[in-house]
Amino acid sequence: MKVLIRADANLKTGTGHIMRCAALGEKLMVSGASVRFLSSSLPAGLAKWVRDCGFELTTLPNESTSNWHADFDATSKVVREIGGIDLLIVDHYFLDQKWESKMRPYTKRILVIDDLANRYHDCDFLLDQNLHENPQARYLKLLPKSAMLFLGPQFACLRNEFDGEGLNFVRDGKVKRLLVFFGGTDPGNQTLKVIEALRSLGTEAPESTIVLGPANPFGDMIHACTNGLRNISVLDATDEMSKLIQQADMGIGTCGVAAWERCIFGLPSLVAITAENQREDAEILDRLGAVDNLGDAELLNSIHWKFAISRAINDPDRIRRMSVASKDVMVGRSEAFSKFLRILLDVS
Repeated sequence: MKVLIRADANLKTGTGHIMRCAALGEKLMVSGASVRFLSSSLPAGLAKWVRDCGFELTTLPNESTSNWHADFDATSKVVREIGGIDLLIVDHYFLDQKWESKMRPYTKRILVIDDLANRYHDCDFLLDQNLHENPQARYLKLLPKSAMLFLGPQFACLRNEFDGEGLNFVRDGKVKRLLVFFGGTDPGNQTLKVIEALRSLGTEAPESTIVLGPANPFGDMIHACTNGLRNISVLDATDEMSKLIQQADMGIGTCGVAAWERCIFGLPSLVAITAENQREDAEILDRLGAVDNLGDAELLNSIHWKFAISRAINDPDRIRRMSVASKDVMVGRSEAFSKFLRILLDVS
C-alpha cells in the first residue's frame, strides 16, 4: 500500500499538522504501508525528524506552493514519478475541494485531516480529532454524502509510545514535577514566561522538565536563562514524551496533539491558547475539568503563570479530579482508532 501525505509546517501554523500525520503514518508503516511526506520547505530540524522517523520526504519547490494550481501540478508530478498511490492524506489549511478533486485520478482514496470546518472538501474520509460543540453539524454541508467522518479525540493520531495502558495510570494530585511543552515552535515564547514564574516561586517551585520542539526559534535563549537553575532541565527534543508525561504531576502547554498525549495518562494541565484552532479544545477541556485554561497566550505574563502554578500546588484534591477528568476524555480511543485504521488499510 502506497501512502502520500501532503502537509506543511512553519512558525505561523506550528508543527501539529506534521506531528499528527507522522503518528498516523507510523501506524500505517507498522501495518506494511510505504509512507512518503510531500511538504514545502520545513524547518531543518523538523525535516530531519521526519526522515529519522523512517519516512521518505520530498520537498516541493518554493514556487509550487504559490497557489493551489501550482501545488497540484507539483504534487501530481510526484505521484506520477512514484507510480501512483493508494491513499492520499491531506492535512493543509490552504487546500480544499478544488485541489482534492483534481487529485482524484491519481489515488484510490483521499483522507482529509481538518479542524477548521471552513471550506468544502472532496474526500472519502475526514478526520477531526479535536473537541467541538455539535461536531457532526460542522461538516454537514462541506463534504460528499458518501464521506465517512471520524470525529473527536477517540480518533486522535498519537505515536506508538502512547498505545497501551495509559488509562490505568493513577495520580495523587500532589504537584512535585512539571512538564513544560508549548509545541514545536512556541512563537510567542511562553516557555520563557513560565521560567520566569518558576524563578519567582523560589523554593516553592516544582522540579521542572522543559521540552523544546524541533522548530523552536528560542532554544539558545531558553538554555541561557535556565543555566545554573538546578530544578529545571531543558531538552531540545525527545522520543520519550510518554515517559516524561508519566513522570510529571502536571503539564504546562497548549492544546492540539499535546493535549491528547497528556490526557492518555491523565496529566492535569495548565494551558494557553496559542492558535485559534486550539480554542474550542481549551474551553471544552476546561469545562470538563480536565485542564485549567488561562486563555490567550499573548495576554499572559509570568505573574499569571506563577499564580496558576501556585494554586495547583496548594489544591491537590482539585488536581486529582482534573487527572480523572482528563483520562475520561480518552475513554474508548483504543477500539475507535483501531477501527479507523482498519478502514484506511482496506482501501488498497
